[in-house]
Amino acid sequence: MNWRTLLPFALLALLVTGCSSTPNEVVPMRNGALRAPTYTQAGDYCSAKGAEPRWLGKAPAESGVLFQCN
Repeated sequence: MNWRTLLPFALLALLVTGCSSTPNEVVPMRNGALRAPTYTQAGDYCSAKGAEPRWLGKAPAESGVLFQCN
């Protein structure tokens, strides 16, 4: 196989893996809270929804912050 044969498959792989990530990295938790890597990202997420963030503390294993939009 030459590179021209593999090119469409490589582009498809990039497209599929690129679409699987969330741009804002905000993840819903089981208890209804949201988790974001930083306070800034959490604030931006709530601002986009026309709300203010309510801070709930650090996420498990200190993997970010927990919050809700009010």
